Amino acid sequence: MMNRVAVLCLSFLLIPTAQAGFTETAPADTFIVDTSISFSMLRNRYDDFGNKVTLIDSIDRYEPGGGLQGTLTPRAEVNFLVSITQLQYGILDNLTVALGIPVIIHTDIDVDLQWTSGDYQPSLGRSYSEADFWDWAGSLGQPKPGDWRGNQGTLGDLVLGARWRFSDHIDVFADNDLSMALLVMGALPTGTQAPAEEIVAAGTTMWDLHSQGELGFHLSLDKAFGGPLEGWLSLGLDVFYEAFFRHSYITPTGSTHPLLLSYASYVGETYTLDPGDFAGLAMQLDGVLWRGPALGTWLTQGDVAKAESFPPILSLALRYTYTWVGQSDWESDSPIWDWGREKLWLPGYKNTLWARLTVSLLRVGVPVQLYVAYRNQTWLAGRNVRAADVISGGLQIPARFW
Repeated sequence: MMNRVAVLCLSFLLIPTAQAGFTETAPADTFIVDTSISFSMLRNRYDDFGNKVTLIDSIDRYEPGGGLQGTLTPRAEVNFLVSITQLQYGILDNLTVALGIPVIIHTDIDVDLQWTSGDYQPSLGRSYSEADFWDWAGSLGQPKPGDWRGNQGTLGDLVLGARWRFSDHIDVFADNDLSMALLVMGALPTGTQAPAEEIVAAGTTMWDLHSQGELGFHLSLDKAFGGPLEGWLSLGLDVFYEAFFRHSYITPTGSTHPLLLSYASYVGETYTLDPGDFAGLAMQLDGVLWRGPALGTWLTQGDVAKAESFPPILSLALRYTYTWVGQSDWESDSPIWDWGREKLWLPGYKNTLWARLTVSLLRVGVPVQLYVAYRNQTWLAGRNVRAADVISGGLQIPARFW
């Protein structure tokens, strides 16, 4: 029985900071508009042994009452193109609220369905060829699954967040160049579930994107180095817990794929899914590559000293994140069917590497920051997770109206 490609791993950070570090906030009474485009590439997953395998397991097909017809091996590749707009507002210098709006421009799934012939079939005088198999399946109303494109211009789950740098009120932190912050964020269920009757499809919910939980808590610490590295390098630590909630889904009836998705008769009209939660730790280094000149421009009313406080022109952030992924829990009228889904989402973990290069023009009088980022989950092995790589580019514009 073919398993659907409906859950991906993009790990988009929908509530980033305007500058570097885990504890940075927008200045009081300042808006920051952040808009970016991300392209995600997904070709593999890690199994329960940490081996990199195809997204969908191979499927052995048998002649009714007979031998092996052959083996179907989907070498699926999934690509997402996503636009993310974020609006941040500094209520206080140490308290920022934010709204993240992800819009999926499109999703492409290339099935690349391979066929390996099975046993000798006396009725044919040979083994089933790929054409033989799909002719047989077609006689029973089952078409060969093709590539899929969907989600054009589809809204994902909106994300609301707030970050409070509470260490501003504790002298010992300032005395030791330390800062701590609490980030709370939650998702509104505005995304779309994957089409129930499609074998290869993807939705736009947090579960489908597998980027972050629906309710998350992050406790973060930033340490600025002193001595010769003062003003040039800082280290950040972040611990987090992100929960998913149980949701109800429509069970496929097999109206399009009667041999591969006829579940409703024994699963029930609907089933529920609790994906399992995230927990983990992230470490980040933020470094200045080039501070650049500080000019007295219209942004600072000619004050060079104020321009010196702006971010460096060229900076680099490097991050490693370990994420523990909890056990999924499917509930339907068929415990056997539930286990068939759950065993693909046993407890596991993912290792994520991330880098971002930022060009800030604030110091020279241009109110914009440009950045490119790369996120990788294929270089370091994980367990029971999909491994997606993401390339992003965007810009941030600060604005103050009073």
